[in-house]
Amino acid sequence: MTPIDLLINPHSILQSTLPAEGGPPGVSALSGMGLAIQERHIIALDTPANLSAQYQPRETLDLPNHLLIPGLINTQCHALGIVSRGRAAPSDVFAAPLALEPDGNPEAFSGDELFAAAQLAFTEMMLAGTTTCADLSPFSEIVAKAAEAVGIHAQISVPVTDEANAWADSAQQGLERALALHDTYARHPRIGIALGLPNLAHIDRETLVKVAMYAEELGLAVQVLLHPTPAHALAIEGRHGCSGIALLENVGLLGPNLQAVHVNALDDSDVELLRRYRVGLVRCHHPFEHQMRHWTWMNREQPVALGTGGYGLNYYADPFKSIAAHGVSGLYHATQGAAQVMGLEENIGALAAGKLADVVALDLRVLDARIHADAVSVDLPQLLTLGRGNQAVTDVWVAGVRRVNGRQLVD
Repeated sequence: MTPIDLLINPHSILQSTLPAEGGPPGVSALSGMGLAIQERHIIALDTPANLSAQYQPRETLDLPNHLLIPGLINTQCHALGIVSRGRAAPSDVFAAPLALEPDGNPEAFSGDELFAAAQLAFTEMMLAGTTTCADLSPFSEIVAKAAEAVGIHAQISVPVTDEANAWADSAQQGLERALALHDTYARHPRIGIALGLPNLAHIDRETLVKVAMYAEELGLAVQVLLHPTPAHALAIEGRHGCSGIALLENVGLLGPNLQAVHVNALDDSDVELLRRYRVGLVRCHHPFEHQMRHWTWMNREQPVALGTGGYGLNYYADPFKSIAAHGVSGLYHATQGAAQVMGLEENIGALAAGKLADVVALDLRVLDARIHADAVSVDLPQLLTLGRGNQAVTDVWVAGVRRVNGRQLVD
Protein backbone atom coordinates (compact mmCIF):
# COMPACT_ATOMS: atom_id res chain seq x y z
CA MET A 1 0.00 0.00 0.00
CA THR A 2 1.08 3.57 -0.67
CA PRO A 3 1.98 5.58 2.44
CA ILE A 4 0.19 8.94 2.81
CA ASP A 5 0.02 11.65 5.44
CA LEU A 6 -3.69 11.85 6.19
CA LEU A 7 -6.99 10.10 5.50
CA ILE A 8 -10.15 11.98 6.46
CA ASN A 9 -13.48 10.14 6.72
CA PRO A 10 -16.21 12.81 7.06
CA HIS A 11 -20.00 12.73 7.04
CA SER A 12 -19.96 14.25 3.53
CA ILE A 13 -17.92 16.29 1.06
CA LEU A 14 -19.12 19.40 -0.77
CA GLN A 15 -18.91 19.34 -4.56
CA SER A 16 -19.92 22.01 -7.06
CA THR A 17 -20.12 22.12 -10.84
CA LEU A 18 -21.05 24.65 -13.48
CA PRO A 19 -23.84 23.16 -15.62
CA ALA A 20 -23.20 22.68 -19.32
CA GLU A 21 -26.35 24.46 -20.44
CA GLY A 22 -26.59 27.63 -18.39
CA GLY A 23 -28.49 27.92 -15.14
CA PRO A 24 -27.00 28.27 -11.68
CA PRO A 25 -24.02 26.18 -10.54
CA GLY A 26 -24.83 22.78 -9.13
CA VAL A 27 -23.82 22.29 -5.49
CA SER A 28 -24.21 18.97 -3.65
CA ALA A 29 -22.85 17.01 -0.71
CA LEU A 30 -21.47 13.52 -1.32
CA SER A 31 -21.83 11.12 1.58
CA GLY A 32 -19.82 7.97 2.16
CA MET A 33 -16.62 9.43 0.70
CA GLY A 34 -13.17 10.03 2.14
CA LEU A 35 -10.24 12.28 1.30
CA ALA A 36 -6.59 11.22 1.02
CA ILE A 37 -3.85 13.83 1.47
CA GLN A 38 -0.13 13.51 0.86
CA GLU A 39 2.12 16.46 1.64
CA ARG A 40 0.55 19.55 -0.01
CA HIS A 41 -2.03 17.88 -2.23
CA ILE A 42 -5.21 15.85 -2.32
CA ILE A 43 -4.34 12.57 -4.03
CA ALA A 44 -7.69 10.75 -3.99
CA LEU A 45 -11.40 11.13 -3.31
CA ASP A 46 -13.10 7.74 -2.90
CA THR A 47 -15.00 5.51 -0.49
CA PRO A 48 -13.22 4.87 2.82
CA ALA A 49 -13.02 1.17 1.97
CA ASN A 50 -11.25 1.81 -1.33
CA LEU A 51 -8.92 4.37 0.21
CA SER A 52 -8.01 2.07 3.11
CA ALA A 53 -7.26 -0.73 0.66
CA GLN A 54 -4.94 1.45 -1.42
CA TYR A 55 -3.24 3.75 1.11
CA GLN A 56 -1.48 3.44 4.46
CA PRO A 57 -2.14 6.75 6.24
CA ARG A 58 0.15 8.12 8.91
CA GLU A 59 -2.99 9.59 10.50
CA THR A 60 -6.66 8.69 10.05
CA LEU A 61 -9.22 11.29 11.09
CA ASP A 62 -12.82 10.13 11.48
CA LEU A 63 -15.27 13.05 11.37
CA PRO A 64 -18.73 11.44 11.24
CA ASN A 65 -20.48 14.73 12.08
CA HIS A 66 -18.55 16.98 9.71
CA LEU A 67 -18.88 18.32 6.19
CA LEU A 68 -15.67 18.96 4.27
CA ILE A 69 -15.66 21.95 1.95
CA PRO A 70 -12.91 23.55 -0.16
CA GLY A 71 -11.16 26.39 1.60
CA LEU A 72 -13.14 29.56 1.00
CA ILE A 73 -11.59 32.25 -1.19
CA ASN A 74 -12.20 35.86 -0.16
CA THR A 75 -11.37 37.68 -3.38
CA GLN A 76 -11.59 41.19 -1.93
CA CYS A 77 -10.71 42.29 1.58
CA HIS A 78 -8.80 45.00 3.43
CA ALA A 79 -6.96 43.56 6.42
CA LEU A 80 -5.83 46.91 7.80
CA GLY A 81 -9.43 48.09 7.87
CA ILE A 82 -9.60 46.23 11.16
CA VAL A 83 -8.07 49.28 12.87
CA SER A 84 -11.41 51.06 12.42
CA ARG A 85 -13.30 48.35 14.30
CA GLY A 86 -15.43 49.82 17.07
CA ARG A 87 -15.57 53.30 15.58
CA ALA A 88 -18.95 54.90 15.08
CA ALA A 89 -18.23 55.44 11.38
CA PRO A 90 -15.98 52.97 9.53
CA SER A 91 -13.15 54.79 7.83
CA ASP A 92 -11.42 54.28 4.51
CA VAL A 93 -8.66 51.71 4.93
CA PHE A 94 -6.25 53.92 2.99
CA ALA A 95 -6.80 56.61 5.61
CA ALA A 96 -7.37 54.33 8.61
CA PRO A 97 -3.72 53.82 9.54
CA LEU A 98 -3.32 57.60 9.51
CA ALA A 99 -6.87 58.77 10.22
CA LEU A 100 -7.17 62.38 11.37
CA GLU A 101 -7.94 62.99 15.00
CA PRO A 102 -10.25 65.87 16.06
CA ASP A 103 -7.25 68.19 16.31
CA GLY A 104 -6.40 67.51 12.67
CA ASN A 105 -3.25 65.48 13.38
CA PRO A 106 -2.86 61.98 11.95
CA GLU A 107 -3.36 59.01 14.21
CA ALA A 108 -0.04 57.19 13.97
CA PHE A 109 0.41 53.41 14.11
CA SER A 110 3.78 51.77 14.46
CA GLY A 111 4.93 49.01 12.15
CA ASP A 112 4.48 46.46 14.95
CA GLU A 113 0.91 47.64 15.54
CA LEU A 114 0.05 47.41 11.85
CA PHE A 115 1.58 43.93 11.69
CA ALA A 116 -0.48 42.83 14.70
CA ALA A 117 -3.65 44.27 13.16
CA ALA A 118 -3.13 42.49 9.84
CA GLN A 119 -2.16 39.28 11.61
CA LEU A 120 -5.39 39.40 13.62
CA ALA A 121 -7.42 40.03 10.46
CA PHE A 122 -5.91 37.05 8.62
CA THR A 123 -6.31 34.86 11.70
CA GLU A 124 -10.01 35.71 11.93
CA MET A 125 -10.42 34.94 8.24
CA MET A 126 -8.84 31.52 8.65
CA LEU A 127 -10.90 30.71 11.75
CA ALA A 128 -13.99 31.49 9.64
CA GLY A 129 -12.97 29.07 6.87
CA THR A 130 -10.97 31.30 4.50
CA THR A 131 -7.78 29.72 3.20
CA THR A 132 -7.10 32.19 0.35
CA CYS A 133 -7.67 35.93 0.17
CA ALA A 134 -6.92 38.89 -2.07
CA ASP A 135 -6.06 41.85 0.13
CA LEU A 136 -5.86 45.48 -0.96
CA SER A 137 -4.29 47.55 1.81
CA PRO A 138 -1.49 50.10 2.13
CA PHE A 139 1.70 49.16 3.99
CA SER A 140 1.77 46.11 1.74
CA GLU A 141 5.17 44.92 2.96
CA ILE A 142 3.79 44.60 6.50
CA VAL A 143 0.54 43.01 5.35
CA ALA A 144 2.43 40.42 3.29
CA LYS A 145 4.58 39.46 6.29
CA ALA A 146 1.45 39.09 8.43
CA ALA A 147 -0.18 36.80 5.86
CA GLU A 148 3.02 34.79 5.68
CA ALA A 149 3.09 34.43 9.47
CA VAL A 150 -0.52 33.25 9.72
CA GLY A 151 -0.10 30.69 6.94
CA ILE A 152 -2.91 31.82 4.65
CA HIS A 153 -2.69 31.93 0.85
CA ALA A 154 -2.76 35.62 -0.03
CA GLN A 155 -2.70 37.80 -3.09
CA ILE A 156 -1.30 41.10 -1.85
CA SER A 157 -2.71 43.74 -4.20
CA VAL A 158 -0.35 46.69 -3.79
CA PRO A 159 -2.28 49.98 -4.08
CA VAL A 160 -1.20 52.32 -6.88
CA THR A 161 -2.84 55.70 -6.32
CA ASP A 162 -2.06 59.41 -6.41
CA GLU A 163 -3.75 59.84 -3.02
CA ALA A 164 -0.92 60.70 -0.64
CA ASN A 165 -0.74 58.76 2.62
CA ALA A 166 1.86 57.77 5.19
CA TRP A 167 2.90 54.75 3.11
CA ALA A 168 3.30 56.19 -0.37
CA ASP A 169 3.10 59.77 -1.63
CA SER A 170 2.42 59.00 -5.30
CA ALA A 171 1.22 56.34 -7.70
CA GLN A 172 4.77 55.97 -9.01
CA GLN A 173 6.06 55.15 -5.54
CA GLY A 174 3.28 52.61 -5.04
CA LEU A 175 4.19 51.01 -8.37
CA GLU A 176 7.86 50.83 -7.41
CA ARG A 177 7.00 49.19 -4.10
CA ALA A 178 4.79 46.68 -5.90
CA LEU A 179 7.64 45.68 -8.19
CA ALA A 180 10.02 45.34 -5.23
CA LEU A 181 7.51 43.11 -3.43
CA HIS A 182 7.12 41.01 -6.55
CA ASP A 183 10.86 40.36 -6.53
CA THR A 184 10.73 39.44 -2.84
CA TYR A 185 7.88 36.94 -3.15
CA ALA A 186 8.45 35.67 -6.69
CA ARG A 187 9.03 32.10 -5.50
CA HIS A 188 6.91 32.06 -2.37
CA PRO A 189 4.46 29.10 -2.24
CA ARG A 190 1.63 31.05 -0.53
CA ILE A 191 2.12 34.78 -1.17
CA GLY A 192 1.55 36.36 -4.57
CA ILE A 193 1.77 40.02 -5.56
CA ALA A 194 -0.73 41.90 -7.71
CA LEU A 195 -1.26 45.54 -8.64
CA GLY A 196 -4.19 47.30 -6.96
CA LEU A 197 -6.16 50.29 -8.27
CA PRO A 198 -8.29 51.70 -5.42
CA ASN A 199 -9.84 54.54 -7.42
CA LEU A 200 -9.42 55.31 -11.12
CA ALA A 201 -10.34 58.94 -10.43
CA HIS A 202 -7.09 59.25 -8.44
CA ILE A 203 -4.60 58.01 -11.02
CA ASP A 204 -3.40 59.40 -14.33
CA ARG A 205 -3.59 57.62 -17.65
CA GLU A 206 0.21 57.43 -18.05
CA THR A 207 0.52 55.46 -14.81
CA LEU A 208 -2.26 53.10 -15.91
CA VAL A 209 -0.29 52.42 -19.10
CA LYS A 210 2.70 51.50 -16.91
CA VAL A 211 0.49 49.24 -14.80
CA ALA A 212 -0.69 47.44 -17.95
CA MET A 213 2.90 47.07 -19.17
CA TYR A 214 4.24 45.60 -15.93
CA ALA A 215 1.20 43.37 -15.50
CA GLU A 216 1.82 41.85 -18.94
CA GLU A 217 5.60 41.57 -18.61
CA LEU A 218 5.54 40.00 -15.14
CA GLY A 219 2.26 38.10 -15.36
CA LEU A 220 0.70 40.10 -12.53
CA ALA A 221 -3.00 40.23 -11.80
CA VAL A 222 -4.59 43.66 -11.46
CA GLN A 223 -7.43 44.28 -9.01
CA VAL A 224 -9.50 47.44 -9.43
CA LEU A 225 -12.32 48.87 -7.32
CA LEU A 226 -14.57 49.74 -10.24
CA HIS A 227 -17.84 51.70 -10.42
CA PRO A 228 -19.10 50.82 -6.93
CA THR A 229 -21.56 53.74 -7.05
CA PRO A 230 -22.73 56.34 -9.60
CA ALA A 231 -20.71 58.99 -7.74
CA HIS A 232 -17.50 57.01 -8.29
CA ALA A 233 -18.34 56.49 -11.96
CA LEU A 234 -18.97 60.23 -12.45
CA ALA A 235 -15.68 61.12 -10.73
CA ILE A 236 -13.79 58.87 -13.15
CA GLU A 237 -15.58 60.37 -16.13
CA GLY A 238 -14.87 63.86 -14.84
CA ARG A 239 -11.13 63.21 -14.80
CA HIS A 240 -10.68 60.97 -17.82
CA GLY A 241 -13.64 61.86 -20.05
CA CYS A 242 -14.94 58.29 -20.24
CA SER A 243 -16.19 55.50 -18.01
CA GLY A 244 -13.70 53.55 -15.93
CA ILE A 245 -14.38 50.44 -18.00
CA ALA A 246 -13.70 52.26 -21.28
CA LEU A 247 -10.55 53.75 -19.72
CA LEU A 248 -9.27 50.30 -18.79
CA GLU A 249 -9.89 49.11 -22.34
CA ASN A 250 -8.01 52.11 -23.75
CA VAL A 251 -4.89 51.39 -21.67
CA GLY A 252 -4.95 47.64 -22.32
CA LEU A 253 -6.04 46.44 -18.87
CA LEU A 254 -9.45 45.01 -19.73
CA GLY A 255 -9.22 41.23 -19.90
CA PRO A 256 -9.35 37.92 -17.95
CA ASN A 257 -6.39 38.94 -15.74
CA LEU A 258 -8.33 41.92 -14.42
CA GLN A 259 -10.25 41.46 -11.16
CA ALA A 260 -13.05 44.03 -11.25
CA VAL A 261 -14.56 44.57 -7.81
CA HIS A 262 -18.12 45.92 -7.24
CA VAL A 263 -19.06 47.00 -10.85
CA ASN A 264 -22.56 48.08 -9.82
CA ALA A 265 -22.98 51.42 -11.64
CA LEU A 266 -23.06 50.19 -15.23
CA ASP A 267 -24.67 51.19 -18.52
CA ASP A 268 -25.22 48.91 -21.51
CA SER A 269 -21.87 49.76 -23.12
CA ASP A 270 -20.05 48.88 -19.87
CA VAL A 271 -21.81 45.53 -19.73
CA GLU A 272 -20.90 44.77 -23.34
CA LEU A 273 -17.21 45.47 -22.69
CA LEU A 274 -17.09 43.33 -19.55
CA ARG A 275 -18.68 40.46 -21.45
CA ARG A 276 -16.49 40.83 -24.52
CA TYR A 277 -13.24 40.74 -22.55
CA ARG A 278 -14.44 38.08 -20.05
CA VAL A 279 -13.32 40.22 -17.14
CA GLY A 280 -13.24 38.46 -13.78
CA LEU A 281 -15.84 40.02 -11.50
CA VAL A 282 -15.75 40.20 -7.71
CA ARG A 283 -19.09 40.77 -6.05
CA CYS A 284 -19.25 42.29 -2.56
CA HIS A 285 -22.77 42.34 -1.17
CA HIS A 286 -24.04 45.50 0.54
CA PRO A 287 -27.37 46.69 1.96
CA PHE A 288 -27.93 49.27 -0.77
CA GLU A 289 -26.88 47.18 -3.76
CA HIS A 290 -30.56 46.89 -4.78
CA GLN A 291 -30.32 50.54 -5.86
CA MET A 292 -27.78 49.58 -8.53
CA ARG A 293 -28.02 47.54 -11.72
CA HIS A 294 -29.06 43.97 -10.93
CA TRP A 295 -26.38 41.37 -11.57
CA THR A 296 -28.68 39.36 -13.83
CA TRP A 297 -26.81 40.95 -16.77
CA MET A 298 -24.03 38.39 -16.31
CA ASN A 299 -23.85 35.41 -18.64
CA ARG A 300 -22.55 31.96 -17.82
CA GLU A 301 -19.10 32.61 -19.34
CA GLN A 302 -18.44 35.55 -17.00
CA PRO A 303 -16.10 34.45 -14.17
CA VAL A 304 -17.53 35.60 -10.83
CA ALA A 305 -16.04 35.54 -7.32
CA LEU A 306 -17.22 36.76 -3.93
CA GLY A 307 -15.47 39.22 -1.61
CA THR A 308 -16.20 40.86 1.71
CA GLY A 309 -14.70 44.34 1.15
CA GLY A 310 -17.04 47.23 1.88
CA TYR A 311 -17.50 50.50 0.07
CA GLY A 312 -15.94 52.20 3.09
CA LEU A 313 -13.11 49.66 2.81
CA ASN A 314 -13.74 48.61 6.39
CA TYR A 315 -12.88 45.11 7.53
CA TYR A 316 -15.03 41.96 7.27
CA ALA A 317 -13.84 38.46 8.12
CA ASP A 318 -16.74 36.19 7.21
CA PRO A 319 -17.36 35.08 3.60
CA PHE A 320 -20.37 33.07 4.78
CA LYS A 321 -22.26 36.37 4.99
CA SER A 322 -21.56 36.99 1.32
CA ILE A 323 -22.60 33.41 0.55
CA ALA A 324 -25.82 33.92 2.51
CA ALA A 325 -26.64 37.02 0.44
CA HIS A 326 -25.92 35.17 -2.80
CA GLY A 327 -27.64 31.85 -2.10
CA VAL A 328 -26.45 28.30 -2.77
CA SER A 329 -24.67 29.34 -5.97
CA GLY A 330 -22.50 31.55 -3.74
CA LEU A 331 -20.74 28.39 -2.56
CA TYR A 332 -19.48 27.94 -6.12
CA HIS A 333 -18.48 31.59 -6.51
CA ALA A 334 -16.62 31.52 -3.15
CA THR A 335 -14.57 28.50 -4.24
CA GLN A 336 -14.25 27.44 -7.89
CA GLY A 337 -15.48 30.73 -9.32
CA ALA A 338 -13.06 32.69 -7.15
CA ALA A 339 -10.18 30.41 -8.09
CA GLN A 340 -10.92 31.09 -11.76
CA VAL A 341 -11.05 34.87 -11.24
CA MET A 342 -7.67 34.73 -9.48
CA GLY A 343 -6.14 32.47 -12.12
CA LEU A 344 -5.62 29.68 -9.57
CA GLU A 345 -8.20 27.14 -10.70
CA GLU A 346 -5.55 24.47 -11.33
CA ASN A 347 -4.52 24.57 -7.66
CA ILE A 348 -7.46 25.52 -5.46
CA GLY A 349 -11.25 25.90 -5.36
CA ALA A 350 -12.35 22.26 -5.24
CA LEU A 351 -11.78 19.05 -3.31
CA ALA A 352 -10.35 16.89 -6.08
CA ALA A 353 -7.24 14.85 -6.76
CA GLY A 354 -4.31 17.02 -7.79
CA LYS A 355 -5.56 20.17 -6.03
CA LEU A 356 -3.81 21.71 -3.06
CA ALA A 357 -5.24 20.33 0.18
CA ASP A 358 -7.06 23.51 1.24
CA VAL A 359 -9.79 21.90 3.32
CA VAL A 360 -12.29 23.17 5.87
CA ALA A 361 -14.25 20.89 8.23
CA LEU A 362 -17.60 22.12 9.60
CA ASP A 363 -19.48 20.47 12.46
CA LEU A 364 -22.95 19.93 11.02
CA ARG A 365 -24.50 19.60 14.47
CA VAL A 366 -23.87 23.32 14.98
CA LEU A 367 -25.96 24.07 11.89
CA ASP A 368 -28.73 21.50 12.37
CA ALA A 369 -29.11 19.18 15.35
CA ARG A 370 -31.21 16.78 13.24
CA ILE A 371 -28.31 15.83 11.02
CA HIS A 372 -28.43 12.12 11.93
CA ALA A 373 -32.21 11.82 12.20
CA ASP A 374 -33.22 9.15 9.67
CA ALA A 375 -36.67 10.64 9.21
CA VAL A 376 -35.35 14.10 8.32
CA SER A 377 -33.83 15.12 5.01
CA VAL A 378 -31.33 17.93 5.48
CA ASP A 379 -30.15 20.05 2.54
CA LEU A 380 -26.50 20.51 3.50
CA PRO A 381 -25.58 23.20 0.91
CA GLN A 382 -28.63 25.19 2.00
CA LEU A 383 -27.41 25.05 5.61
CA LEU A 384 -24.29 26.94 4.55
CA THR A 385 -26.36 29.85 3.24
CA LEU A 386 -27.94 30.72 6.59
CA GLY A 387 -25.09 33.01 7.67
CA ARG A 388 -23.89 30.80 10.53
CA GLY A 389 -21.33 28.68 8.71
CA ASN A 390 -18.38 30.36 10.40
CA GLN A 391 -19.67 29.10 13.77
CA ALA A 392 -19.35 25.50 12.57
CA VAL A 393 -15.72 25.67 11.37
CA THR A 394 -13.60 23.38 13.54
CA ASP A 395 -10.57 22.47 11.43
CA VAL A 396 -8.68 24.08 8.55
CA TRP A 397 -5.86 22.77 6.38
CA VAL A 398 -3.86 25.00 4.03
CA ALA A 399 -1.80 23.11 1.45
CA GLY A 400 -1.99 20.03 3.66
CA VAL A 401 -0.85 21.81 6.82
CA ARG A 402 -3.34 21.87 9.67
CA ARG A 403 -3.74 25.50 10.65
CA VAL A 404 -6.86 25.21 12.83
CA ASN A 405 -7.50 22.25 15.12
CA GLY A 406 -10.66 22.06 17.19
CA ARG A 407 -11.37 25.78 16.63
CA GLN A 408 -7.89 26.67 17.89
CA LEU A 409 -5.14 28.16 15.75
CA VAL A 410 -2.18 25.78 15.45
CA ASP A 411 1.14 27.46 16.23
